[in-house]
Amino acid sequence: MALPSTIAILAHRQDGFWGRPRLIHLLMARWEEMGLKSAVVTDPEHPVPAELALLHVSLTVVPEEYRDLTDRYPRTLNGAVNDLRKRGFSRLLVEPGDGHPGPVIVKTDWNAGGVRELRVAKWWRPARLEAARPWSSRRALPEGDYRVYPSVDDVPRGVWRNPNLVVERFLAERQGGRYLCRHWLFLGSREITRRTVSSEPSVKFRGVMERTADPVPAELRRVRAEMGFDYGKFDYGIVDGEVALYDVNRTPGAAADPRLHDETIDALAPGIRDYLT
Repeated sequence: MALPSTIAILAHRQDGFWGRPRLIHLLMARWEEMGLKSAVVTDPEHPVPAELALLHVSLTVVPEEYRDLTDRYPRTLNGAVNDLRKRGFSRLLVEPGDGHPGPVIVKTDWNAGGVRELRVAKWWRPARLEAARPWSSRRALPEGDYRVYPSVDDVPRGVWRNPNLVVERFLAERQGGRYLCRHWLFLGSREITRRTVSSEPSVKFRGVMERTADPVPAELRRVRAEMGFDYGKFDYGIVDGEVALYDVNRTPGAAADPRLHDETIDALAPGIRDYLT
């Protein structure tokens, strides 16, 4: 089957699409080798003609103008994945009075600590200044600054009053003295799994990624289908037989290890064929 001539990558105008390494950059290069051209679209008023599009807005909630942009194309991958706030998908949320007896972790309802939303809103301040704000009014948490508390009772009262923050059960997969975070990357029917290991609880921020051949839990496949993901990455752990989904991401970054780059692209790039007509 012939490839379509162009795939439009729909990114936010303030996204800094080329500013840091992303998995999509590597996929675009491989698709070029496969005969598929890519065009990055950041202006919703001037869409580029294409047979296929991929929504790659890195904000947690896709702005309406970019949602409308997805309708300009015959098919848009991740076109239904418009809201990734944790309150919408997390099965780990805790509220006062729930009776949860174990440790908990404080996160933002938004992805990436809410930093991207602040930058687009032009409210961004240095991390040390944002961290100095009272818990009740913090709009973001600097990357990796997710606090773990021994119990619900130890969580600062201001956290519960802040709609930007959530509290989750702290379910951390361990291997000896290390913390693990598993990653499931996928495009269509193609997929690959990785894991990050770290000595710190905020694994995905400060860790070393390793190869794995772990099977993907059926529960995560159901979540992917429910949310409408075509392309992305799920971060999770398995603790005492329970699957703990930590994060979902429609704009995954690129691994630092170039050897992992090659394996990941080999695995995922052909998945674009699933969406050809």
